[in-house]
Amino acid sequence: MEKRTKRAKIDIEHLFENKMFLRIFSVAVAVIIWIALSLTLYPSIYKTVSNIPLSVDLTGTRAEREGLSVVNYNVNRVSATINGMRYEIGNYSSDDLYATVDASKVSQSGEYELDVRIQSKNDDEFSVENITPNKVTVNLDYIDSVEKELTVEAPGVSASEGYTLTEASVYPEKVEIKGPKDKIDLITDAKVIFGGKLSLSESYSTTSSEVVLYQNDKVIDQSDITLGTDEFSIDFSVYMRKTLPFSVGIQGAPDNFDESVIEYSLSDESIDILSPNDIEDVSSNNLGYLQLRDIRPGAKFDMDVKTESGQINASGLSTVTVKVKKNNLRKKVISLNESQIKIINRSDNNKITNRTNRITDITIYGPSNAISSVKASDFIAVLDLNEEHLSEGSYTKTVMIYAPDNGKVWAYGLYDITIEVSER
Repeated sequence: MEKRTKRAKIDIEHLFENKMFLRIFSVAVAVIIWIALSLTLYPSIYKTVSNIPLSVDLTGTRAEREGLSVVNYNVNRVSATINGMRYEIGNYSSDDLYATVDASKVSQSGEYELDVRIQSKNDDEFSVENITPNKVTVNLDYIDSVEKELTVEAPGVSASEGYTLTEASVYPEKVEIKGPKDKIDLITDAKVIFGGKLSLSESYSTTSSEVVLYQNDKVIDQSDITLGTDEFSIDFSVYMRKTLPFSVGIQGAPDNFDESVIEYSLSDESIDILSPNDIEDVSSNNLGYLQLRDIRPGAKFDMDVKTESGQINASGLSTVTVKVKKNNLRKKVISLNESQIKIINRSDNNKITNRTNRITDITIYGPSNAISSVKASDFIAVLDLNEEHLSEGSYTKTVMIYAPDNGKVWAYGLYDITIEVSER
């Protein structure tokens, strides 16, 4: 044991004879002495900190009570030189400080040069020796908001040949706009801008985040304005465009009737249709049907213009007047006797008795050559009961009058017969 202690003492003595050890030992002692002297003789230091975040807060100020808000300010970060105790601020960075402005004297809207203040997040005490920049330009105003309908501006988008591009739709349809009240009051239009170039033959959807505000035709500076929505969906609807002639049909005619003997003119001959579907094979736009019994030379009919679901009437027509041409149509008045009155398709459960012996003053129209040769005996009056079961009693029914062997003439007007119905 004694031998080990003695050897350690000898080693320590030899250690101090080692030059390298002595150098390291001297430096360590010097550092300790310097730290001790610094803390004793120089306890405070100057520290320059850069990139200190700056914010403008009106909380508790007269400006806040007057309803003012910060529109913008020109500085976001500052640098500062501070003086304080070494052990408190020696390791300070921008994370330990924050910058504000002195808005205590502001009470009206406008632009102000406000002094910058530096504060510690750690509640340490120090003095501020220098701030760069030491003033900030701050714009204050009364903030208002408004909701505006949106439209789409896409000058580079067009439809391919044979197609039409309708007004583009945007979603959401409105946007909330917030900013200085005086500027908000100027806004008349808000447009979503799409800058792409497209030639479309089918509908197309895209998005845009660009919105331009207008005062009539003048673009409004939006540097101090915020929008409630960042991105908008735009739908471009493309329709096939085709001009279709109008057509008119005839109802209530016998199977042998030749519709070509009735010619008519139209107040408008055709309509421009926009369709989301292919209408290449569609040949006409049908206005509807005229009842044969209502047709006479010179008669006029106002018919509503109709389009298929989803189609757009690009011509803006709501009615078309159909006028029956007189051409060489002539009139004849005839009468039919009881033998010429036929009742067909009776119900098996009904016994039908005709109580009308004669139909008089029947007006017949047709081309002159057909009218001149036709006789009353060529016509019949037909009542088609369609096998309808009728209760016992007397009924007045309308008959169809025509010439079975002459499809170029027709009866104008309504003609009735009376029948008696009894159960079998």
